[in-house]
Amino acid sequence: MGFPTGISGADLVWRGEVQAMKFGTRFVMPRRIESLDQLDNGAFCATFANGRRVLAASVVVATGVQYRRLPIARLAEFEGTGIYYAATENEARFCRDTEVLVIGGGNSAGQAAMFLSRTARHVRLLVRGDTLASSMSSYLSSRLEADPAITIEYGTHAVGLHGGDNLEAVTIRNEDGDRTVASCAVFVMVGAAPNTGWLAELVALDDKGFVLTGEEAGALSPFATSCAGIYAVGDVRAGSVKRVASSVGEGSVVISNVWEHVRGLGRA
Repeated sequence: MGFPTGISGADLVWRGEVQAMKFGTRFVMPRRIESLDQLDNGAFCATFANGRRVLAASVVVATGVQYRRLPIARLAEFEGTGIYYAATENEARFCRDTEVLVIGGGNSAGQAAMFLSRTARHVRLLVRGDTLASSMSSYLSSRLEADPAITIEYGTHAVGLHGGDNLEAVTIRNEDGDRTVASCAVFVMVGAAPNTGWLAELVALDDKGFVLTGEEAGALSPFATSCAGIYAVGDVRAGSVKRVASSVGEGSVVISNVWEHVRGLGRA
Protein backbone atom coordinates (compact mmCIF):
# COMPACT_ATOMS: atom_id res chain seq x y z
CA MET A 1 0.00 0.00 0.00
CA GLY A 2 1.46 3.33 -1.08
CA PHE A 3 4.30 1.87 -3.18
CA PRO A 4 2.77 1.06 -6.59
CA THR A 5 6.15 0.34 -8.16
CA GLY A 6 7.51 -1.52 -5.13
CA ILE A 7 10.17 -0.59 -2.59
CA SER A 8 13.18 -2.47 -1.29
CA GLY A 9 13.42 -3.51 2.34
CA ALA A 10 16.45 -1.30 2.85
CA ASP A 11 14.65 1.79 1.51
CA LEU A 12 11.57 1.10 3.63
CA VAL A 13 13.65 0.75 6.80
CA TRP A 14 15.62 3.91 6.00
CA ARG A 15 12.47 5.96 5.55
CA GLY A 16 11.09 4.65 8.82
CA GLU A 17 14.34 5.47 10.60
CA VAL A 18 14.36 9.04 9.31
CA GLN A 19 10.76 9.51 10.45
CA ALA A 20 11.56 8.10 13.90
CA MET A 21 14.55 10.45 14.20
CA LYS A 22 12.21 13.40 13.74
CA PHE A 23 10.47 12.34 16.96
CA GLY A 24 13.71 12.04 18.92
CA THR A 25 14.24 8.29 18.76
CA ARG A 26 17.78 7.19 19.67
CA PHE A 27 19.34 4.40 17.62
CA VAL A 28 22.24 2.19 18.66
CA MET A 29 23.34 0.54 15.43
CA PRO A 30 24.81 -1.83 14.63
CA ARG A 31 24.70 -3.61 17.99
CA ARG A 32 23.74 -7.17 18.86
CA ILE A 33 22.13 -7.97 22.20
CA GLU A 34 23.77 -11.05 23.71
CA SER A 35 21.53 -11.38 26.76
CA LEU A 36 18.64 -9.81 28.64
CA ASP A 37 18.39 -10.00 32.42
CA GLN A 38 15.78 -8.84 34.91
CA LEU A 39 17.06 -7.00 37.98
CA ASP A 40 15.70 -7.26 41.52
CA ASN A 41 13.79 -3.97 41.10
CA GLY A 42 11.95 -5.30 38.04
CA ALA A 43 13.97 -3.34 35.48
CA PHE A 44 15.76 -5.01 32.58
CA CYS A 45 19.41 -4.97 31.62
CA ALA A 46 20.40 -5.67 28.02
CA THR A 47 24.02 -6.61 27.41
CA PHE A 48 25.46 -5.84 23.98
CA ALA A 49 28.05 -7.94 22.19
CA ASN A 50 30.67 -5.24 22.90
CA GLY A 51 30.07 -5.54 26.66
CA ARG A 52 28.07 -2.33 27.10
CA ARG A 53 24.77 -2.51 28.98
CA VAL A 54 21.50 -0.59 28.79
CA LEU A 55 18.81 -0.39 31.47
CA ALA A 56 15.11 -0.23 30.62
CA ALA A 57 11.78 -0.34 32.41
CA SER A 58 10.19 -2.24 29.53
CA VAL A 59 11.31 -4.12 26.41
CA VAL A 60 9.60 -4.60 23.05
CA VAL A 61 10.97 -7.58 21.13
CA ALA A 62 10.70 -7.11 17.36
CA THR A 63 13.66 -9.19 16.22
CA GLY A 64 11.73 -11.02 13.50
CA VAL A 65 12.94 -14.25 11.98
CA GLN A 66 15.90 -15.47 10.01
CA TYR A 67 15.06 -17.27 6.79
CA ARG A 68 16.49 -20.76 6.79
CA ARG A 69 19.32 -21.10 4.28
CA LEU A 70 20.24 -24.17 2.33
CA PRO A 71 23.68 -25.79 2.74
CA ILE A 72 24.70 -25.15 -0.87
CA ALA A 73 28.01 -23.71 -2.04
CA ARG A 74 27.84 -20.12 -3.37
CA LEU A 75 24.38 -19.56 -1.86
CA ALA A 76 25.37 -16.29 -0.17
CA GLU A 77 27.12 -15.16 -3.34
CA PHE A 78 23.90 -15.31 -5.35
CA GLU A 79 21.54 -13.91 -2.72
CA GLY A 80 19.81 -10.97 -4.37
CA THR A 81 21.09 -11.93 -7.84
CA GLY A 82 19.31 -15.24 -8.24
CA ILE A 83 18.54 -16.53 -4.75
CA TYR A 84 15.41 -15.01 -3.18
CA TYR A 85 13.40 -15.58 -0.01
CA ALA A 86 10.20 -13.83 -1.11
CA ALA A 87 8.22 -13.73 -4.34
CA THR A 88 7.03 -10.16 -4.94
CA GLU A 89 6.15 -8.17 -8.03
CA ASN A 90 9.78 -7.09 -8.40
CA GLU A 91 11.05 -10.67 -8.62
CA ALA A 92 8.15 -11.67 -10.87
CA ARG A 93 9.12 -9.02 -13.42
CA PHE A 94 12.74 -10.19 -13.31
CA CYS A 95 11.63 -13.77 -14.01
CA ARG A 96 9.39 -12.98 -16.96
CA ASP A 97 9.54 -15.66 -19.69
CA THR A 98 12.23 -17.67 -17.86
CA GLU A 99 12.30 -20.91 -15.89
CA VAL A 100 12.41 -20.54 -12.12
CA LEU A 101 12.76 -22.95 -9.23
CA VAL A 102 10.82 -22.83 -5.96
CA ILE A 103 12.18 -24.93 -3.09
CA GLY A 104 9.80 -26.00 -0.34
CA GLY A 105 6.67 -28.00 0.38
CA GLY A 106 4.62 -25.61 2.51
CA ASN A 107 1.90 -23.12 1.71
CA SER A 108 4.39 -20.29 1.22
CA ALA A 109 6.19 -22.31 -1.46
CA GLY A 110 2.92 -23.20 -3.16
CA GLN A 111 1.68 -19.62 -3.15
CA ALA A 112 5.01 -18.43 -4.56
CA ALA A 113 4.83 -21.00 -7.36
CA MET A 114 1.28 -19.96 -8.28
CA PHE A 115 2.21 -16.28 -8.26
CA LEU A 116 5.37 -16.72 -10.34
CA SER A 117 3.60 -18.92 -12.90
CA ARG A 118 1.76 -15.82 -14.12
CA THR A 119 4.94 -14.33 -15.55
CA ALA A 120 7.58 -17.08 -15.69
CA ARG A 121 7.70 -19.45 -18.67
CA HIS A 122 7.81 -22.41 -16.30
CA VAL A 123 7.99 -22.99 -12.54
CA ARG A 124 9.68 -26.07 -11.12
CA LEU A 125 8.67 -26.82 -7.50
CA LEU A 126 11.25 -28.94 -5.66
CA VAL A 127 9.88 -30.94 -2.72
CA ARG A 128 12.13 -33.12 -0.55
CA GLY A 129 9.31 -35.42 0.51
CA ASP A 130 7.13 -37.66 -1.61
CA THR A 131 3.85 -35.83 -0.98
CA LEU A 132 2.38 -32.40 -0.19
CA ALA A 133 -0.53 -33.78 1.80
CA SER A 134 0.94 -33.13 5.24
CA SER A 135 2.53 -29.74 4.57
CA MET A 136 0.27 -27.86 2.14
CA SER A 137 -3.42 -27.03 1.96
CA SER A 138 -5.23 -29.47 -0.31
CA TYR A 139 -6.85 -26.74 -2.40
CA LEU A 140 -3.43 -25.21 -3.10
CA SER A 141 -1.72 -28.48 -3.97
CA SER A 142 -4.62 -29.31 -6.32
CA ARG A 143 -4.17 -26.00 -8.13
CA LEU A 144 -0.45 -26.61 -8.50
CA GLU A 145 -0.97 -30.07 -9.94
CA ALA A 146 -3.52 -28.76 -12.43
CA ASP A 147 -1.41 -25.84 -13.67
CA PRO A 148 0.48 -26.75 -16.88
CA ALA A 149 3.06 -24.03 -16.16
CA ILE A 150 4.12 -25.76 -12.93
CA THR A 151 6.01 -29.02 -12.48
CA ILE A 152 6.26 -30.62 -9.04
CA GLU A 153 9.36 -32.76 -8.50
CA TYR A 154 9.18 -34.92 -5.38
CA GLY A 155 12.21 -36.31 -3.60
CA THR A 156 14.33 -33.61 -5.17
CA HIS A 157 16.65 -30.95 -3.77
CA ALA A 158 19.19 -28.46 -5.10
CA VAL A 159 22.88 -29.30 -4.69
CA GLY A 160 24.73 -26.76 -6.84
CA LEU A 161 24.54 -23.21 -8.15
CA HIS A 162 26.25 -21.96 -11.30
CA GLY A 163 26.85 -18.59 -12.93
CA GLY A 164 29.03 -15.50 -13.04
CA ASP A 165 27.68 -12.31 -11.51
CA ASN A 166 24.14 -13.71 -11.71
CA LEU A 167 22.65 -17.16 -11.28
CA GLU A 168 22.49 -19.07 -14.56
CA ALA A 169 21.84 -22.74 -13.69
CA VAL A 170 21.08 -25.07 -10.79
CA THR A 171 22.06 -28.68 -10.24
CA ILE A 172 19.25 -30.73 -8.69
CA ARG A 173 19.38 -34.26 -7.29
CA ASN A 174 16.86 -37.08 -6.89
CA GLU A 175 16.98 -40.87 -6.82
CA ASP A 176 17.81 -40.91 -10.52
CA GLY A 177 20.96 -38.83 -10.03
CA ASP A 178 22.01 -35.24 -10.73
CA ARG A 179 21.03 -32.98 -13.58
CA THR A 180 21.55 -29.29 -14.27
CA VAL A 181 18.70 -27.01 -15.36
CA ALA A 182 19.01 -23.47 -16.66
CA SER A 183 17.41 -20.97 -14.28
CA CYS A 184 17.96 -17.34 -13.36
CA ALA A 185 16.10 -17.50 -10.05
CA VAL A 186 15.62 -19.85 -7.11
CA PHE A 187 13.05 -19.06 -4.44
CA VAL A 188 13.92 -20.68 -1.11
CA MET A 189 10.74 -21.27 0.91
CA VAL A 190 11.84 -23.68 3.63
CA GLY A 191 10.66 -21.75 6.66
CA ALA A 192 12.24 -19.36 9.11
CA ALA A 193 13.66 -19.49 12.62
CA PRO A 194 12.89 -16.75 15.18
CA ASN A 195 15.73 -14.74 16.67
CA THR A 196 14.98 -15.59 20.30
CA GLY A 197 18.03 -17.41 21.62
CA TRP A 198 18.86 -14.47 23.87
CA LEU A 199 15.35 -14.50 25.39
CA ALA A 200 14.94 -18.14 26.39
CA GLU A 201 15.77 -17.52 30.03
CA LEU A 202 13.09 -14.85 30.56
CA VAL A 203 9.99 -15.54 28.46
CA ALA A 204 8.02 -18.59 27.42
CA LEU A 205 8.55 -19.81 23.85
CA ASP A 206 6.63 -22.32 21.76
CA ASP A 207 8.18 -25.53 20.44
CA LYS A 208 9.57 -23.65 17.42
CA GLY A 209 11.16 -20.86 19.44
CA PHE A 210 8.52 -18.16 18.79
CA VAL A 211 7.54 -15.92 21.72
CA LEU A 212 4.23 -16.81 23.37
CA THR A 213 2.01 -13.81 24.08
CA GLY A 214 -1.49 -13.06 25.34
CA GLU A 215 -3.57 -15.90 26.75
CA GLU A 216 -0.98 -18.51 25.78
CA ALA A 217 1.52 -16.68 28.00
CA GLY A 218 -0.96 -16.03 30.82
CA ALA A 219 -1.06 -12.30 29.99
CA LEU A 220 -3.92 -9.87 29.38
CA SER A 221 -2.43 -7.93 26.49
CA PRO A 222 -2.22 -9.83 23.17
CA PHE A 223 1.41 -8.68 22.89
CA ALA A 224 2.52 -9.24 26.50
CA THR A 225 4.83 -12.16 27.23
CA SER A 226 5.03 -14.40 30.30
CA CYS A 227 7.42 -11.85 31.85
CA ALA A 228 5.71 -8.59 32.88
CA GLY A 229 7.27 -5.66 31.05
CA ILE A 230 8.45 -7.61 28.01
CA TYR A 231 6.31 -7.46 24.87
CA ALA A 232 6.70 -9.11 21.46
CA VAL A 233 5.42 -7.93 18.09
CA GLY A 234 5.81 -8.95 14.47
CA ASP A 235 7.15 -12.19 13.04
CA VAL A 236 8.90 -13.22 16.26
CA ARG A 237 5.54 -13.53 18.05
CA ALA A 238 3.86 -16.95 18.00
CA GLY A 239 0.66 -16.90 15.99
CA SER A 240 1.34 -13.58 14.30
CA VAL A 241 0.50 -12.88 10.67
CA LYS A 242 3.85 -12.87 8.89
CA ARG A 243 3.33 -9.66 6.94
CA VAL A 244 5.02 -6.24 7.15
CA ALA A 245 1.74 -4.32 7.50
CA SER A 246 0.65 -6.51 10.41
CA SER A 247 4.01 -6.11 12.17
CA VAL A 248 3.90 -2.33 11.83
CA GLY A 249 0.38 -2.28 13.25
CA GLU A 250 1.35 -4.42 16.22
CA GLY A 251 4.36 -2.21 16.88
CA SER A 252 2.22 0.93 17.02
CA VAL A 253 -0.46 -0.62 19.23
CA VAL A 254 1.90 -2.17 21.78
CA ILE A 255 3.30 1.21 22.84
CA SER A 256 0.13 1.95 24.83
CA ASN A 257 0.76 -1.28 26.77
CA VAL A 258 4.35 -0.23 27.40
CA TRP A 259 3.32 3.12 28.85
CA GLU A 260 0.70 1.48 31.08
CA HIS A 261 3.40 -0.79 32.45
CA VAL A 262 5.87 2.03 32.98
CA ARG A 263 3.26 4.23 34.69
CA GLY A 264 2.38 1.31 36.95
CA LEU A 265 6.01 1.24 38.08
CA GLY A 266 5.87 4.97 38.83
CA ARG A 267 8.66 5.75 36.37
CA ALA A 268 6.72 7.76 33.79
